[in-house]
Amino acid sequence: MMQQLRISFLVLLLTHFFYSGLGFGQNIQPPPPPPPPEIAQAGAPVLQMISPGIFEIGGCRIIKEKGTVEFPAVVNMNEGLLEYLLVENSGKVHESLLRTEVAPYSLQLSLLLVGLEGTSTPLNFQGENSVPQGDMINIWLVMDDKGKEVKIPIEKWVTKNKEEASQIPWVFTGSVIHDGVFMAQIDKSIIAVFHDPVALIDHQLQEGASDEVWMVNSSKTPQVGTKVTVVIEKKK
Repeated sequence: MMQQLRISFLVLLLTHFFYSGLGFGQNIQPPPPPPPPEIAQAGAPVLQMISPGIFEIGGCRIIKEKGTVEFPAVVNMNEGLLEYLLVENSGKVHESLLRTEVAPYSLQLSLLLVGLEGTSTPLNFQGENSVPQGDMINIWLVMDDKGKEVKIPIEKWVTKNKEEASQIPWVFTGSVIHDGVFMAQIDKSIIAVFHDPVALIDHQLQEGASDEVWMVNSSKTPQVGTKVTVVIEKKK
């Protein structure tokens, strides 16, 4: 218990340092709860300055001037039904477009540090026919295409009702806490297309209440194992 309190206090100090000491100019957001046991035992994620205005924490790169968070992922599926677009490596990989080694807890901290706020009224269950709330965001994928760096919206690799998904209104919901446990870290769920209160990120389309309409856009998605960089930014 004392270790968890120390970690939570460190996170609060880290947030204060990042905003006030570095002049981010936004309100300080409350930190998430103490990390689950596997992270607590390994030590809380450490914020490191890579260069002026660029920081890393738990594999996530924070670019202060742009207000973006970047991290590595790989293509996990190039065909089939989807419930998620991104999970941690040990999450529900049988139904996720991408997977990453970055822990949801570290990504949550990073998104809070760039000023994003989650919802105070999360959905009650997976597939609920309601509109998830939270700060609106854009999600990009950056990859190498024959020696040229390309940047595309993540929804380009997804179909909805067998048609290419156009713009998807993504929201940072921030997951939920049950009995003091940060559930995204337990389920390893990060970006959902089938509404999920546990995932860090969801969207506001009504089709999110169905697990039968979202599929990989096989004509656009590269082969399994292709490396990408996920870029998340607050929608302006």
